[in-house]
Amino acid sequence: MSAVAQIAAAQGFEISGCDLQEKTPYLEKLKNIEISVGHSVDHLKDIDILAVTPAVFFQSSENPELVEGKKKNMVMTWQEFLGKHLQKDKYVISIAGTHGKSTTTTMAGLVLEAANLDPTVEVGATVPTWHSNVRLGKSKYFISEADEYYHNFLHYHPDVIILNNIELDHPEYFESLDKVIFAFQQFIDQLKPEGTLIYNQDSANIKKLKLPKNAIAYSVEDFPTELKLGIPGDHNKANAMGIIKLAEVLKIDAKFVKTTLENFKGIDRRLQLLGEKNGIKVYDDYANLPTAFAANIRTLRETYPDSSIKVIIEPHTFSRLRSVLDQLPKSLQEADQIIITKIFASREQDPGDFSGRDIAKVINGRYLPDFSEVVKTVKSEAKSGDVVLVMGSGDSYKLSRQILEAT
Repeated sequence: MSAVAQIAAAQGFEISGCDLQEKTPYLEKLKNIEISVGHSVDHLKDIDILAVTPAVFFQSSENPELVEGKKKNMVMTWQEFLGKHLQKDKYVISIAGTHGKSTTTTMAGLVLEAANLDPTVEVGATVPTWHSNVRLGKSKYFISEADEYYHNFLHYHPDVIILNNIELDHPEYFESLDKVIFAFQQFIDQLKPEGTLIYNQDSANIKKLKLPKNAIAYSVEDFPTELKLGIPGDHNKANAMGIIKLAEVLKIDAKFVKTTLENFKGIDRRLQLLGEKNGIKVYDDYANLPTAFAANIRTLRETYPDSSIKVIIEPHTFSRLRSVLDQLPKSLQEADQIIITKIFASREQDPGDFSGRDIAKVINGRYLPDFSEVVKTVKSEAKSGDVVLVMGSGDSYKLSRQILEAT
């Protein structure tokens, strides 16, 4: 939402906002936008649009501000606002898929920036090069993530879609993989008449879609051997392949692609090396599904073959982890030690019959619900040469930094 607020302000909208927290990493990016702490119907005075996160409909549908906004017929999700207003008359490049959206979106933005195409870019993470989760451009090009949750991406009508992969995610909303695949079908059907789909043919579930005749396929096996990608992992090579194909569609000189991808060092919370103390390296990642867990661990194993890899996971939502429980043992098998914390509920309520203890039991890991316990344990057990990987989409970014500070 903070990225959308910045883009809207740059396009001439008068923007204000409110949040339950006084300080977050993303609120700090809104330098010239008035932000109130807490929610109140008083915020709606002289307001035309109340743009909200879809999570609010699940968490606090009776919130007075939301209820009043609905009465005045001014409520829309920020994704609807983005598609209806900010992407209007733009050449829209949407990055979709279960994994890799933020990294691929950033790669696309940096390549177009290098080619002097001056894109506007909305990313779900902080990009170190831009010191922000947004790049404000003045050209027709608009690059953004296209999230399937709540069918958010159906508010977009792209000129180009890069589709990384499809897996079951957000089970509390979609209920089944078939429903996820149907949502993606609806999305690619919204391509503009002369639009282009670029897709990863290594993803089995993408093959279940009815693809446009002019769709462009790529595979990680096609990754050019002469290109030395600046970030490790086959999953990132797959992300980069989508960008190589995008550059061909936009007729961008290959030299801009090569230089950009070789110099790209990643984004915040995507296998990010926070630092090293006393010979112990601490990594932080946003991963919340088995495929991403496995990709991160595999990448670190290849990078540090002789190191002990200690993995700490803050599970994200009860429904998600319950639905993938049987996949977890295999996805974590290359880790030397595994710690599971309490589950980050996010928009869900604790069902009372499933916890991090159940996850730890299935994977033969340790259940340490509180961050303080995790920090104390890692501090006492980690040795020089070890690699600590913290993964999760909730508060785990705080945990990784606490571990680094304590080691």
